[in-house]
Amino acid sequence: MRYCGWIFGLLLLPLLAAPVALAAGEAGQTQAAPQARDIAPEAAGSMEAMCGYLKSLASFRFVAEVETDQLYPNGQAIQVSRTATVAVKRPDKAYSHVVGDDRDRVLVYDGKTVTIADLDRGVYAVADAPPTLDATIDMLSEKYGLSAPLGDLLYADPCPEMLENVRTGDCVGTHQAMGKACDHLAFTQKNADWQMWVEKGKAPVPRKLVINDKELMGWPQYQVTFTDWEANPRLQAGLFTFKPLEGMRRIEFLPLVETSDKSK
Repeated sequence: MRYCGWIFGLLLLPLLAAPVALAAGEAGQTQAAPQARDIAPEAAGSMEAMCGYLKSLASFRFVAEVETDQLYPNGQAIQVSRTATVAVKRPDKAYSHVVGDDRDRVLVYDGKTVTIADLDRGVYAVADAPPTLDATIDMLSEKYGLSAPLGDLLYADPCPEMLENVRTGDCVGTHQAMGKACDHLAFTQKNADWQMWVEKGKAPVPRKLVINDKELMGWPQYQVTFTDWEANPRLQAGLFTFKPLEGMRRIEFLPLVETSDKSK
C-alpha cells in the first residue's frame, strides 16, 4: 500500500485516507537496494483472488466503519470514528461520503472533474480530472497531495499498488471478520505493518483492514471494517453529479507548493 503521510490535516483532504498509506513511501530518502519480497503462496493467492474479483466488477459499493488513532501532544492516542460510503463505476466514476466525529465530507468524480466538499464548513472545490479513475487518484496525490478514499482498493488492479513496498507476507489462519470466514493476511514493510481479512468463497472481498504506523510513537492504528459490499449494484441516478447545497461557497484547489530551488 501507499505511504503518502496520510491525512487529515488539510481542509479538503478527501475523506478516508488512512494515517499511513502503504505503497509510495520513503519519498525524499536515499533509496537503498530493493529488498526481496518474501510473501507466502497462501497470502499471495488470497490477495490475487481479491484483486481479480474487484477487477472483474463493472461497479461496486461498500460501507465501512473507520477507527483512527490520533496522537495528542502528550503522546496519548485518541480514537476517532467515521462511517464511509463509497461507490465506483468503472472506468470513470466514483463517489464517497464520510461522516463521523470530525468531518462530513463528500468526493465526487464524474469522468471530467473531481469535486471535494466539506459539508461542515459549507465549502467545496472542483478540479479538472483525467478520464479514468486510476489517473485521477494519481493526479490528486501528485498535484494536490491528497489521498482518495481507500484509494488502493479503487484502482482497476489493486494488487500492484497494495503490495509495492511489502517486504514479508503470510496467511496466519482462517479467522472471522463481520461474521465471515476470512483468510487473515499479515504484511510488513519499512514504515508500517498491516493486516487484511479476505472473505473466503466466490466473492473474496476485503472485510477488514488494520494498519499500524511504525514511524510514529506508539504505532497508532487505523482500522476499517467493511460492513456491506455490493457487486454491480443499482446506483441511484445523479450519484456521480455533484450539486452544491444552498449557501455553499466554492473555493479553489491549491496545488502542492513547489520545493525545488529555482535560483540555481
